[in-house]
Amino acid sequence: MHCPILTFILAVFMAALPSSHAAEAPPLKPNIIVILADDLGWGHVGWQNPKVRTPHLDRLAHAGVKLNRHYVSPVCTPTRLALMTGRYASRFGCIEALPSEVDSRKTAMRAGTETMASSLKAAGYRTALVGKWHLGATLEAGPEKFGFDHFYGLRVGGMTPLTHKWLNLGESVLWRNDQGIREEGHVTDLLAREAVQWIGHPGNKAPFFLYLSFTSPHVPLQEPPRWMDLYQESAPDAAHQLYWASISHLDDAVGQVMAGVDRLGQRDNTLVVFLSDNGAPGQPNRMQVKADHGAFPEVLLPGGNAPLRGRKGDVLEGGIRTPAFACWPKRLSPGTLEAPLHVTDWMPTFCALAGHDPEPACRWDGQNIWPVLSRVEKSQAPRPLYTKGRSGSALHLGDWKLIQQRSGHQLYHIIDDGGETRDLAMEKPGVAQELPLAELHHHRVL
Repeated sequence: MHCPILTFILAVFMAALPSSHAAEAPPLKPNIIVILADDLGWGHVGWQNPKVRTPHLDRLAHAGVKLNRHYVSPVCTPTRLALMTGRYASRFGCIEALPSEVDSRKTAMRAGTETMASSLKAAGYRTALVGKWHLGATLEAGPEKFGFDHFYGLRVGGMTPLTHKWLNLGESVLWRNDQGIREEGHVTDLLAREAVQWIGHPGNKAPFFLYLSFTSPHVPLQEPPRWMDLYQESAPDAAHQLYWASISHLDDAVGQVMAGVDRLGQRDNTLVVFLSDNGAPGQPNRMQVKADHGAFPEVLLPGGNAPLRGRKGDVLEGGIRTPAFACWPKRLSPGTLEAPLHVTDWMPTFCALAGHDPEPACRWDGQNIWPVLSRVEKSQAPRPLYTKGRSGSALHLGDWKLIQQRSGHQLYHIIDDGGETRDLAMEKPGVAQELPLAELHHHRVL
């Protein structure tokens, strides 16, 4: 005799049994936090240089996947543009930082351009930029127009840490959404506070996307004794002391934000990606390291990209290869990934994790790297990675790197010679000819 109750109980029991044929339930959409440092060099993080104290970042890096060959543009705006669009900045005709004057009408992208924020917003995320934008200084070109629900920070390229002015001139350049504001405090602390408050706001629900874009360690810098004293004995000079102090201050801010994530109970479902917009400025450039109360003596800005060659502005490794990691507890196994990755990869990767397919197609230059990050795929098929800057252009393909400049081209076997010390262009002309050199000159502009 048929018994509906017994049939129901049996069905529930059978559904609970493990099955090798049952499809794994798709994961919840992760919260996503992108942390971007400004002018942070290869050798200025604790997991690569124990002289620099970054305990919070170190813990995240060691718990996640350290990205040993992560490439960006050689200067600020192009990296931020590539991050937001998944496309090479040269596609937009952008190879230099935008002017940082408050009244500048220059913009990095056209109105209506699909961005990481607008895509994730369409996928059901709440979105915020806390920190530096530098893709357009006007309200018409601000983050609010490109998918961010909330904005707190600066539209221009920098500010004095305490008075929040551009080059210590004029009014404060600090904004909350579409209103210019004045607040007391160090900009690094203000950004941390805003990020924590936004994440934990009672009216907000997961999933969320936070783009936390610090101004440090870009000059002008000023740091209180708490951070300067960390390097009173260990820093080789005043420039390193100030530079490292600002990085430790940034690290503490990251710790505050992650503590906020912990209070929500969201750490295990939060993907954190950390990178820098370009390499550190380095010797022999001489600059005034300015502070709100005046100026330090003229000093050599600290080189920090060794053993990589080059600095900010270069298409050498030291200018475009930065510290980076991705951390997602229980989803990413700790380790180091040697595959070459590019800042353009993050938008397609996040869209894939969010289950969002932008329409119309974004024509990404980057690709979804989740299979490589998560070790689903053990290796990645070689693909060309392009970088275009004022000093020239660079192409990575497999083990090789080709640099094209007005004076000619250079060829390096980047796996054996990461410091780019031996130019093989004369020894291996066939390799250079086989690489798609013409593409370095002719990125199609949208």
